[in-house]
Amino acid sequence: MSNAPVTISRRSALASLIALTASPTLPLSAAETDLRSAVTTAHSSSQPRPFKIAVPQAQLDDLRRRLNATRWPDRETVSDDSQGAQLERVQALVEHWRARYDWRKTEARINAYPQYLMNINGVDIHFLHVRSPHANALPLLMTHGWPGSIIELLKVIDPLTNPTQHGGSAGDAFHLVLPSLPGYGFSGKPTAPSWDRHYIAKAWHELMTRLGYSR
Repeated sequence: MSNAPVTISRRSALASLIALTASPTLPLSAAETDLRSAVTTAHSSSQPRPFKIAVPQAQLDDLRRRLNATRWPDRETVSDDSQGAQLERVQALVEHWRARYDWRKTEARINAYPQYLMNINGVDIHFLHVRSPHANALPLLMTHGWPGSIIELLKVIDPLTNPTQHGGSAGDAFHLVLPSLPGYGFSGKPTAPSWDRHYIAKAWHELMTRLGYSR
């Protein structure tokens, strides 16, 4: 037996992990059945449309006015959070959004990446699609949780798509798709309660399929 060291890339490790953790096929729920039917009959109008964030300044000004006009309750009568969110902490949070948070900086940060909208089962899904400069990169969908947003994932985009600039190799590269969950960020809002995690997983599968990824 050879004693040569075994090397494994982050990409192959991830692929192995996905294979090991894949769950067996389960019966489809009614919501999943509806989605499968809907995506099967999807047509060309459901292709990705380029998107850029451009929040009107009037909306930002209105938000700041409403934060300035906050009517605060009396301070809680205890020294812990047993009576709910503590006044001092809430005031500090509001002050951050009112006076320190720079939405335009965040807007520009997101707009630096290719963004799209795609209609899946009647809901516009907002997503980033960042392809690696390495042709053999592995497609990877990264989804945020409840609550959350794609902003949490922005800092890993460049290391994952362009690992050779971060001490890695071309074999570690990924093509990335970062969707905003339905009802979050710039994705549309569902009009029915069927969008559970299984339903969303089927939608993400459809998203990747329409983008041309088969694995």
